Amino acid sequence: MELIERPTYMDKLHRLRDQHLIKVVTGVRRCGKSTLLEMYVNKLHLSGVDDNQIQFYNFEDPDVFALGDWKQIYDHIKVQLVPEKMNYIFLDEVQNVETFERLVDGLFIKKNCDVYITGSNAYFLSGELATLLTGRSIEIEMYTYSFKEYVEFINKNEVAIDSDSNPLKLTKSECFADYIYYGGIPEANNLLLSDTSASYDFVNSVLKTIIQKDIYQRHSIKNPSAFEKVIDFIFDSVGSIVSPNSIANSLTSAGTRVNNETIANYLSYLSESLLIYKVPRYNIKGKRLLQTLDKYYVVDSAYRRVRLGRLPDVDTGHLLENAVYFELRRRNKTVHIGKVNNNEIDFIAVDWDGYTSYYQVAQSTFNPEVLERELRPLKAIGDSNPKYLLTMDIDGDPVYDGIRKLNVADWMLSE
Repeated sequence: MELIERPTYMDKLHRLRDQHLIKVVTGVRRCGKSTLLEMYVNKLHLSGVDDNQIQFYNFEDPDVFALGDWKQIYDHIKVQLVPEKMNYIFLDEVQNVETFERLVDGLFIKKNCDVYITGSNAYFLSGELATLLTGRSIEIEMYTYSFKEYVEFINKNEVAIDSDSNPLKLTKSECFADYIYYGGIPEANNLLLSDTSASYDFVNSVLKTIIQKDIYQRHSIKNPSAFEKVIDFIFDSVGSIVSPNSIANSLTSAGTRVNNETIANYLSYLSESLLIYKVPRYNIKGKRLLQTLDKYYVVDSAYRRVRLGRLPDVDTGHLLENAVYFELRRRNKTVHIGKVNNNEIDFIAVDWDGYTSYYQVAQSTFNPEVLERELRPLKAIGDSNPKYLLTMDIDGDPVYDGIRKLNVADWMLSE
């Protein structure tokens, strides 16, 4: 098994090396944060950095906890610092240390410490740490494999796996269909190379860990049964407009009574764990965010697959939309869903330079009625910003009144 370097993130770490900023790598559990840092440590070694200048602590490791509280850990690190040389300090899953903010701050103020930290939930970046990091840090958002990374992984390992665990070669379209179904969790993909059932069990285990450690242990869930139903509902509603009220009404009609405020809290907890991402609506003509009826996307389709028990070729359109959303996020774009008159735009993406582009996503538009339905919202937009229709069709990338239709797999491989 060969791992891939993930140059998008590695290049960012290289550019930030020795800059007096705390490098904060965030992402859902098992998206590859620890492996990224380990690969970066290897790069430091290759560049001439001695072993004694590097300290790496994984706070998921019970042996590391034996070092004590934050001050004892700080003292342990400090005594090993190499004077008059830059020291590279890696604190993996540092949110597991009580009062870890003081540990990070104590190391940051030392001129010969280059500090890298990771965390697996959004709560990690709130409260005291958010205040501490203001103007002193840079966040690197990490996700599971992009399609481009997934293809690189498959190519390096020379095989892909079908449902019977038989090695075979895949076309690009088949590879993409596998990607949006199996997802991009690195270790789950590794296991797919030899054992699909082990991969399934691994994803299920990670999902349970996220729910237990990042939600149940942090928040007081008074109605676990209702909370579990909310997870199922929101996973099943990927790409659909929902609200706490609509979820509450649906659950109540099914026999589970829960109020809107509780639903809103549950959605907040799931978002904090980085398991789901909330995407608000934006009124294009009114140029303002709307306060109700958002969409939610699951950070990796593998979690949805094991939670809901879905088979291939079920809900492909929703899985496709989910994949496009996270690809836009990976490309450093701010993403909203759009509204113009009575038309819904799947995605409005704004990049770091302020350039806006619009995206409509559909599994196929070979049917003329479907094509017209998908083009209608984009045609209703009055400005001249780029507009794209992304589908799984292979038909030569036609253009309709300035709207470019692209094969989604080609688009994902284009950057």
